[in-house]
Amino acid sequence: MVLKADLHMHSTTSDGGYSPSEVVRLCSKGELDLISLTDHDTTKGIAEAKKSAEYYNIRFIPGIELSTRLNGQSVDILGYGINVTDSHLQETLAFHRSKREQRMAKMVEKCRKHDLDVTFDDVEAQVTGETYSRPHLAKALIKQGYGETVQEIFERYIGYGKPCYVMKEKEMSPQEAIKLIHEAGGVAIVAHPIYYDIDEAIFTWCMEDGLDGIEVYHRDHPPQVIERFNRLAERVEKALGKSLLKTGGSDFHHEDFGREGEQLGVTKLPFHEAEKLWDLCNR
Repeated sequence: MVLKADLHMHSTTSDGGYSPSEVVRLCSKGELDLISLTDHDTTKGIAEAKKSAEYYNIRFIPGIELSTRLNGQSVDILGYGINVTDSHLQETLAFHRSKREQRMAKMVEKCRKHDLDVTFDDVEAQVTGETYSRPHLAKALIKQGYGETVQEIFERYIGYGKPCYVMKEKEMSPQEAIKLIHEAGGVAIVAHPIYYDIDEAIFTWCMEDGLDGIEVYHRDHPPQVIERFNRLAERVEKALGKSLLKTGGSDFHHEDFGREGEQLGVTKLPFHEAEKLWDLCNR
């Protein structure tokens, strides 16, 4: 029997389309054996997801995806095995969620300046958890008839560099996120590095800041990219004299988001790599 793992997914607690328990049910349907819920800047869904995972007999690692900024570029850092009751973690998350809400108000204002008839209340109606994210705005715009899919809205209006995009303010640096995760007892992984082209910075974070691994097997990583980041991991391992974690996942939000490879149960992650993370988080 082939065991399967997916270590990157989102629920309605942030910008996903299913509740934490529903996400886990879909993981069971996809015959996944080891999973992690990694909502943006919140741990609110962890308890529900863990309980559901126990029901379906799926191994579960508590996770999170933190938003950071490097030289004006957005970089996400995944945290695994975190203590969700850590007070400093929760205070920091609350601060950054407030910044997300302020950013959303500015994006709505930009939309209106570009003759898109949408209000903050329209966006708020799409928010089912604690975190305001661009997919919520996309859904509001779809409801108003400005597109058919979240991906289309991103490409036309709210993606990076598009007319209604607004950069987040006062974000953590990647190094600060790594430190925050470690202080909460967790393991820090750089998410979907294909999006950034910062291989040398990743190498430095591993060497100097204790970054624990790389999300090598993300849904948007074709074979040549997987090979690229495996080589980077090997380079770090040679320099450090110890192994580096190599994780991966579907980055699942919802089927309607229209992104190829974003299905639960379809995974590029070798199970033995996921088990290394499980062992580290449960030692």
